[in-house]
Amino acid sequence: MKKKLLFVGITMNCAGTERSFLSFINSLDTEQYEVDLLLAKREGEFLDLLPSYVRVLKMHDYGDMFTMTGKNASSVIWKCFGRKNPFILFKMLPYAVKMAFNKKNRSKIAMRLWCSFLKKMPMFDASAYEAVISYWGDKTMFYMVDRIKAKKKITWLHFDYATPTRDDELYHKYFSACDNVITVSNSLCQSLTERFSDIKDKFSVIENIIDPNLIRDLALRGDEFPDVHFKGTRILSVGRMAYQKGFDKIAPVLAGLRADGYDVRWYIVGDGEEHDSLIADAMAAGVPDILIFLGTTQNPYSYIRDCDLFVLPSRYEGKPITVEEAKVLYKPIIVTDYLSAKEQLSGGKLGMICGMEPEDIYHAVRCVLDDPKVGEAYSHTLTNEKIGNPEEIEKFYKILG
Repeated sequence: MKKKLLFVGITMNCAGTERSFLSFINSLDTEQYEVDLLLAKREGEFLDLLPSYVRVLKMHDYGDMFTMTGKNASSVIWKCFGRKNPFILFKMLPYAVKMAFNKKNRSKIAMRLWCSFLKKMPMFDASAYEAVISYWGDKTMFYMVDRIKAKKKITWLHFDYATPTRDDELYHKYFSACDNVITVSNSLCQSLTERFSDIKDKFSVIENIIDPNLIRDLALRGDEFPDVHFKGTRILSVGRMAYQKGFDKIAPVLAGLRADGYDVRWYIVGDGEEHDSLIADAMAAGVPDILIFLGTTQNPYSYIRDCDLFVLPSRYEGKPITVEEAKVLYKPIIVTDYLSAKEQLSGGKLGMICGMEPEDIYHAVRCVLDDPKVGEAYSHTLTNEKIGNPEEIEKFYKILG
């Protein structure tokens, strides 16, 4: 008889965690396991890519809480709770006062407010499942711990816990309530172990599962760059348009490259809350014609295949899957020095690691543009590397027991 697993997610939008989940779930042994996916909101470009053996469930009434931002918090809380019981909004007052007078810790206070409303959501009985896994981590972990009855609870951590600053007391409580906390890189696991040494036995590493054959196959099927006749250098970034990804650094880098006479165009695959501000940045820097927004796509791999240089200017990361995908396609890569950058690029052997500031990225890009042999050497080294890790799924089986 197959063992039943329940995964808890938010949406199937076109983003790194969702792509990681698709790779993971396609590696799972369906002869042994039956899979349900409980989503906060049944939406996203990747929904159609879920394998047929995954049954998708949806949280009732409270899905917007999981995609809530600071800008829409009041309207979301009213929609989910206030219309049924307006007096519940008084619950917000102590937190609102704290946030007004303690801006430094506003994000921590906001998360505690979110967890307080979490208690008002109905319980989900998952006792029929072998295990419940909050693959999206963070809010899905809080929900799993507080609102799901289950034999075994496992959470994933895809991000650098230390950046931005988080509420150690709150996370310690929830990590402790999980049977296992899975991280995606050794450096991330080490960072957590040092911070939460009393529960270090809960932490383990399962890298994002990469299927090189699938990525290379999809790279042959996707769209071409729209400006097919452009003969200069194509620089590509892939990711959600959010502060974390550092895409706001691109416009000043492009302005410097244009001023120095380089024939380049920089493309971004993705979407997000900073889309409009990035357009404004490009206008202000005088580079709107060479910073090109390609939108979201289920298949970014043809763009990675055809670019000349892949750049990820993130402020912080766990272990970004887009960099692994660029490695699969043997691209010259530049990343900023986020937590797992050295681990991911073998200390700089598989790509260039630079500082976080725009001028650092500018000099790194110039280094590759000025000497084509630099990028060629990175690409050649990647062709001799073992890329792909289907064996990572065995670690998950061991955790399940």
